[in-house]
Amino acid sequence: MGSRIQAYDWSDSPLGPVETWPPSLCVTLSNMLRSKLPTYMLWGPELVTFYNDACLPLRGLRPEALGQSLPQAWAEIWHVVSPLVVQARRGEAVYVEDVPVDIIQRKGYPETTWWNGSFSPVMDELGDVGGILIVIHETTERVLGEQRLRFLVDLSTRLRGIAEGCEVMATAAEMLGRHLKTSRVGYAELSESGKSFTVERDWSEGTNPTFAGQYSLDEFGPAIRSELEAGQTVCIEDALLDSRTAEERIAAEFLRTGKRATILAPLIRDGRLVASLYVHHTAPRYWREDEVKLVQEVAERTWTSVLRARAETALRESEERFRQFAEHSADVLWIMNAETLQMEYVSPAFERVWGWSPDAFHRRDQWVETVHPEDRERASQTNDRVLRGETVVQEYRIIRPDGSMRHIHSTGFPILDEHRKIRRIAGIAKDITQHDGSEVYVVDSNEASRRDLCLLLQGAGYEVKTFASARSFLEVAPVLVPGCVVLDIRGPETGELTIPTELKFRRAGLPVIVIGETGGNVSLGIRAMKAGAVDFLDVPYRPEQLLDALASAQATIQERAERDQAAERLKALIAALPPREREVLDGLLSGGTNKTIARDLGLSPRTVEAHRARIMERLGAQSLPELVQIAVAAGLQPKLQDRQR
Repeated sequence: MGSRIQAYDWSDSPLGPVETWPPSLCVTLSNMLRSKLPTYMLWGPELVTFYNDACLPLRGLRPEALGQSLPQAWAEIWHVVSPLVVQARRGEAVYVEDVPVDIIQRKGYPETTWWNGSFSPVMDELGDVGGILIVIHETTERVLGEQRLRFLVDLSTRLRGIAEGCEVMATAAEMLGRHLKTSRVGYAELSESGKSFTVERDWSEGTNPTFAGQYSLDEFGPAIRSELEAGQTVCIEDALLDSRTAEERIAAEFLRTGKRATILAPLIRDGRLVASLYVHHTAPRYWREDEVKLVQEVAERTWTSVLRARAETALRESEERFRQFAEHSADVLWIMNAETLQMEYVSPAFERVWGWSPDAFHRRDQWVETVHPEDRERASQTNDRVLRGETVVQEYRIIRPDGSMRHIHSTGFPILDEHRKIRRIAGIAKDITQHDGSEVYVVDSNEASRRDLCLLLQGAGYEVKTFASARSFLEVAPVLVPGCVVLDIRGPETGELTIPTELKFRRAGLPVIVIGETGGNVSLGIRAMKAGAVDFLDVPYRPEQLLDALASAQATIQERAERDQAAERLKALIAALPPREREVLDGLLSGGTNKTIARDLGLSPRTVEAHRARIMERLGAQSLPELVQIAVAAGLQPKLQDRQR
């Protein structure tokens, strides 16, 4: 029999001296002591405890239990094993799997463990149950591994369906916090400078306040900051005892913010610390190795999901901006599949410019049929060039269903995939036919007032688009058809004088009429005019006043459109000049004479004179000064070096 059992003083034990023990007990003990499996033996009604050497590591720091009653030797597990002991004492063998047991003293800290156990009755010489043989096997590592895998699967499933990055972080934080039974979990993102970090939101078990806010990275102390920046996970079991938080200021901050025990899992991207997943516990806590590993895995998986969600959000926002841009744009935006030549998208402006519903156009040949017969072949060839990978700018004419003609300025370009293959082609078609400025854009945050203005203006023959805020208007202002803006600044959402100020800065051709309430103080009207408004109407005003102001602004738009159209026509004429005539024109703009231009170009003066005559005829100029004025109006500038020669 084992030396430990022989050396034990059994005089006070219910079993008495070893020499008096029944053979059944001795034989069973002899076999048990030779076993490599952790095995306990409980004998007699008192459940006197025996165990072999394989049990010693499981007992850890626990005092000697040999010869004691099991309820006394291991009180914290008695409520778990007592039903099994009772069943075995009735002569029934019992086997249990993965039974959770909370152990306090094995490693010096409380821990939850899992066990398989076999409880077998041991018969004495009279055929009664003399004792119970308990063979145990710890399954803690396997159970924790399975729990970890199930958690990660559940986490991935949950995160996959979340569209917003902040919700991804919040969901992961809550799941991890509940799984670890800790006080608080969250994500901290570092600033570009790396000096501070921000927590937008986190999860707390209820009693611990949120850690949301902005903090300096120095609050962790230099040791922790250094480890994080090096990509090392920081584990602190007790901030009062850890050397990295030994400084009184740092330890006090850890306690004040409820993170006496902490795990910080850093996220490094491109060699730089970008974020950290933190787990806080208000009391000292031993962090198991599997817990630390889980936090690290959750940090990486969640951050990947955050980046995915943010990319998808950015894509949705980009698509929404494109949709708003396309819906409000005076220009036609289109996208075509390069393989099928099917239209994938045509913006609403198509109906206003072409006179056809966008839904009626699905194929390339349908668009070609709307092009003026004289321009049809050239326009079709241009699309073929785009399909070959070129970006092409051209002008052509279209015939609307009502027989009217429109002039179109078009830009077509290829869209490449990640393999640099043309999957789609797209374009922007601008109606360069002169606009009369009959569009009116009403910006008014009051729905009733906005509706009344819309009815008044539509009744006067204007086309009206309404906006409830300055922001919604300014987002699409760059793509709007020339027209007048009627701005009621009495609501805060209309941004007071932001719109005329911004349009003045952008040099946009959108005159603004401001409606406001001065209360007899003219300073508001003066500020509106200085901000760039073309008129100011004090409330109350008569409808005729607004219509007169619009008529005046509309006339200004028409004058500007006529000037712009004339300039565009001149640009087109100059662009159509043959290369040699363009060189002669450049020479004339630089102050050259027929002789100097002839010398520079290697021509005879008579040839230059002939080119000059044709240029003046093409551009409709009657004299050289008029020719220069026409060229300058078209945007041409003399070359300084030529002028000085």
